[in-house]
Amino acid sequence: MEAIILFSGGKDSFLSTLKMLEQGYNVNLITYENGCGLQSKNVKYNINKLIKKYGDTRVKFIGIKNVSAIWRELLLLYYNLLPSKIIEKYGEVPISQFNCLSCRLAMYIVTIIEAKKNNINIVVDGARKSQLFAIEQDEMIECFKQLFKIYNIKIVYPLLDETSDFNVKNEILVRGFVPKTLESQCLIGMPIKNIDDKIIKSVKNVYEDLLKEKTIYLIKKYENTMIEGKFL
Repeated sequence: MEAIILFSGGKDSFLSTLKMLEQGYNVNLITYENGCGLQSKNVKYNINKLIKKYGDTRVKFIGIKNVSAIWRELLLLYYNLLPSKIIEKYGEVPISQFNCLSCRLAMYIVTIIEAKKNNINIVVDGARKSQLFAIEQDEMIECFKQLFKIYNIKIVYPLLDETSDFNVKNEILVRGFVPKTLESQCLIGMPIKNIDDKIIKSVKNVYEDLLKEKTIYLIKKYENTMIEGKFL
């Protein structure tokens, strides 16, 4: 059994990977660079730890994929919209959540393409509702599940309902790893301290009305493209 893991190198993606390995899956780790982050190469530190324990037949690194160009195609759909028009059509949406939604979709676009190429039908995301991003709440998770279902792929979120950072660290410790991780740092990803149903609904409106169709279009557009991680 094979699974693709969205692997940032952080504790959540690391523990999600361990859980999938315990379920008997071989894991294919993929890391994303969006052009607004630092040190994506840090992921190799934890990947090497996983390979050392489980071997390179069970843990494979697909590579670091740069999604900035695909993200840009999604960003351009709303970057010139007036705030008054956004509120009128979708409700009040914090700019941070616009960015996170379109960035995550860019990652999902490439993930779906990779899964299709390699005949893998399980994708894993270490998202947690307690991190307070609109895209990691139940309504948006259901939207993403339906997106993947179009391509006969199941996306799973092993830690979605986990609320304790202590528990995450301790579960990693129990499995024989020091939970100190190295990961890339996104400079614009911002959670919302006072997230509420109104904001989540607005983000969902943006996805359903503005970004869903474009996402499906971009999957088809780039499905035969070799998406690179570095620029020459």
